[in-house]
Amino acid sequence: MGRFPARLLLLALTGPCIAGKDLEMVRRVRGGALTTVCHYDEHKYSQREKFWCKELSDLECRTIVQSSPAVGRNSLNPPNARVSLKDLGIGWISVSMTELRVEDSGIYWCGVSDYMKIIPLKKIKVAVSYEAPMRLSAKKGDSISLNCSYSMVGDSRRPNNFTWCKMVTATRCQPVISVEINQIVNTRERTRIKIDRWNRVIIVMLVALQLRDSGEYHCETHLQESTVLLKMITLNVLESYDRTAFVTTSHPIDDIGAIIPTAARNDQQSWYSEVNLNALCIMAGLLGTKFLTALLIFIVASNRRSRATEQSTAGTNPSSSHSQD
Repeated sequence: MGRFPARLLLLALTGPCIAGKDLEMVRRVRGGALTTVCHYDEHKYSQREKFWCKELSDLECRTIVQSSPAVGRNSLNPPNARVSLKDLGIGWISVSMTELRVEDSGIYWCGVSDYMKIIPLKKIKVAVSYEAPMRLSAKKGDSISLNCSYSMVGDSRRPNNFTWCKMVTATRCQPVISVEINQIVNTRERTRIKIDRWNRVIIVMLVALQLRDSGEYHCETHLQESTVLLKMITLNVLESYDRTAFVTTSHPIDDIGAIIPTAARNDQQSWYSEVNLNALCIMAGLLGTKFLTALLIFIVASNRRSRATEQSTAGTNPSSSHSQD
């Protein structure tokens, strides 16, 4: 551990090598466990130190655990340690993390320390969520409402904002809509997000679903400089679906209302009513405009006909008087 600062510097200097490594995505739920293996060249690095570190920035990686062939192939951790590393001695390293916490989320590296040189072997992004993942199916054109609880976030860790994002690559979640903690509600196109402070729940509503809306979504909150994953939802929008298999989670749900709280349903209905009322007002305005336009055209045409009649009458009167003389 004493040589760790030098390792940080060398890790930064090996940036091009690191950048070329594929990033593996691993998703877990709080309290779960993670085991991964990393391969190394047995002939070159069998007697070299192995390490597992958590990336702090593009230039820093904090060592979590390491092993040294001089004292054995296993990491020297207390018996109750949540992270362990084993050098299997056949070109493979095994790393285990237990009792996962949300703050364990991040990017990790396993590698070999070859004297003053760092050999990165594998790059892994770990996402630990508070709630179990949910799979949700809905019909094209339908609307859904779901919630993400943030009750587990203590008052001492006040969130800055909440984001509903869609996974566009294996490791990147593109924001769809966000809401600030003091904003309460925000609407963008067909998506609405609202903060229910009383129940400490984020309510997300999607209307007029399209097939392209299918995908994996995340409910996230931001505490200081870290992103916390609250929930993962996989949405599948179909042309038609079996309503008996509408939702799948780690726990059976007998009623679809279980994922749509009464407050959320009422708010959703209120939003739909507001949308329908706005549409009705727009239609009434358009019809009124058309009516006024038609009325104006009729008045102008009537005035023109009246003028034409008057001019015609005025033109025939002199000839009539001349005939009488």
